[in-house]
Amino acid sequence: MTYEVTRTIRTPKDLGVAIIGAPYTGIVPPKRSIDREDYGRKVAAMDGGIFTPSGYLVPPKDRRTKDNAK
Repeated sequence: MTYEVTRTIRTPKDLGVAIIGAPYTGIVPPKRSIDREDYGRKVAAMDGGIFTPSGYLVPPKDRRTKDNAK
């Protein structure tokens, strides 16, 4: 199977930041903050993605739901 690779994403936190954005950096912290690392880990599990030193590997979009529905 051929995987798509995103070379700038190497950790669950990188994936969370790529999807949600960087944390708020204002003077007053938000009341509720999203854990980007946990979110990235959950997205990777749903997508069947793999974190490597070379980047984030994920199956092509048309194969994601089919393979992970089992």
